[in-house]
Amino acid sequence: MLAAAILALLFGADPARAGGLRTPFGEVTIKNLKIGQTYSLKDLINFPLRVINTGSESVQLDIQTRRVPATSLKRGFEPVPDLSWVKVEQSTFTISPQQEAITDVVVSIPDDPKLLGRRFQADIWTRQISRSAMLLTAIDSRLLIEVSSVPPTPDELKKKFVHHRVANLDFTLFPTNAEADDVPLGVDYNLEKERKIAIKIVNPNDETLHFRIKSVPNWEALLHVPHGFEEAYDARWLRPKDELMAVPGNSIRRMGLIVRVPDEARYYGKAFFFPVAVEVLEQEIPAKIYYTLEVRLKNPAPAPKASPKP
Repeated sequence: MLAAAILALLFGADPARAGGLRTPFGEVTIKNLKIGQTYSLKDLINFPLRVINTGSESVQLDIQTRRVPATSLKRGFEPVPDLSWVKVEQSTFTISPQQEAITDVVVSIPDDPKLLGRRFQADIWTRQISRSAMLLTAIDSRLLIEVSSVPPTPDELKKKFVHHRVANLDFTLFPTNAEADDVPLGVDYNLEKERKIAIKIVNPNDETLHFRIKSVPNWEALLHVPHGFEEAYDARWLRPKDELMAVPGNSIRRMGLIVRVPDEARYYGKAFFFPVAVEVLEQEIPAKIYYTLEVRLKNPAPAPKASPKP
């Protein structure tokens, strides 16, 4: 079998893409999972793994959990001790152009008190296995698991498998990132008005979803900072026009962003990276995905040249 020639590691808020494949399951974080329980991501957060074939020919796919390479282990997380913690319901597919493969992802946390409060990462590798392809494509999705520091109750231990819906991640951010160059300092700069930059949330569900949108420090988001940028010194420099937003069922809503970096010489010409958490409210288990903004600030205007002395 040919080695995979293209491997996309597109994490954070972005969907993962590679060649003719795309998935919204770029990075997903699930929190407060209890030891001794088994969770279905389809049931738990309405977010199964979906892979879309954007190419012009049918493809065969193989989906497996794999050990996390040291180079892609997220800061603050450790690899799952055993790959059996994370399983896909169906691992092989043949999908036609513009169609998608859908499989549930099942997470099982052993009943071990030593796991309380720890954070783990599992990578799910989707690869094309068509023998006729000259180049094989693969996508690496990241699942971040935060185990609750509170032991399960006796009733919870009896359930073992958590079926009830506790969160809903069946929504889409579009786009998932943006760049703004030559941004002035010392003013409330409306990115939607000046650059047509806004977060769009698509809600395909029948019911209204409520969201909290908040710029957060990257020590909380733990996203990869693009080359040439640095983490914003203060997350409060970026704010949404409104922190809360309701998105009715089967609709799209926009949220504008405002950036204000202090007008200080040390910030001139800087390039800052801002993560923005988009969190679904009214959920039993907190669930969020991230939008990212890359801002390059203006340099000061050159001082006028002095007139030559007569």
